[in-house]
Amino acid sequence: MARLQTIPSRLGKLPAKRQQAQGNLDSWRGGKTSAQRGYGYKWQQARAGYLAKHPHCVMCLADLDMTDLPPADVIVECAKRGVAEPLATIVDHRIPHRGDQALFWDRSNWQGLCKTHHDSTKQRIERGSQRQAIGLDGWPVED
Repeated sequence: MARLQTIPSRLGKLPAKRQQAQGNLDSWRGGKTSAQRGYGYKWQQARAGYLAKHPHCVMCLADLDMTDLPPADVIVECAKRGVAEPLATIVDHRIPHRGDQALFWDRSNWQGLCKTHHDSTKQRIERGSQRQAIGLDGWPVED
């Protein structure tokens, strides 16, 4: 009989990014809870108010070429095109605040993003590894 070989797990050797950031006291997060970093009740209220006025993901709107449309027109245009309404669920800081409370509360630094864009595209941009967009003609797209 053939004996099955087990592959050792590497998960124990790779700490989660959250644990790395919280364990690193040099990080602006420095082991603080989300409320200690400013994401408490006051933030939740401000976030809800912002999303009520800006309900759509700015990156989805750019992808759909709807950045200049008011929210009501976005709903109508999505219905015409048969696409899902690009709702934002996250209020993102355009410029990472890294604990700077003035930048944290600066509403001109806020943008609504969907979870997909926040967790992928925005993270690549912040790490400096955003890929250049390529047009249908195969050439890089100018911003």
